[in-house]
Amino acid sequence: MKKSKKILLRALPVLLVLGVIFLASNSVLAVSAGLPNTGSNKISGVTNLAGTIWNTVAVIIQILAIAAIVIAGVRYMFASADEKADIKKQTVILIVGAVLVFAAVPLAQFIGNLANSTF
Repeated sequence: MKKSKKILLRALPVLLVLGVIFLASNSVLAVSAGLPNTGSNKISGVTNLAGTIWNTVAVIIQILAIAAIVIAGVRYMFASADEKADIKKQTVILIVGAVLVFAAVPLAQFIGNLANSTF
């Protein structure tokens, strides 16, 4: 397999987790502290919009993580004996990445709820 493809398969789970954490930190920082008094309806609308965007992106990232594992499984079924060892290594990395993605979503929501209740 090409070196660039190997690097991409190893970096993909890390990038997915970083993306989830980045999006979670943006929604956590969307607190109404320091904003001018323009009415609570505008602030709650922005917070609801950020929450909706966050949930949509989180679901898309989770679907991509599962799709990557399924594609690796299909490749494994049609691979020769020599290629199966490489695909097994890649699948382990993909599974670890998927676990991190699925664990990052509730963790980010917990941190967001904790930050909202604290501030």
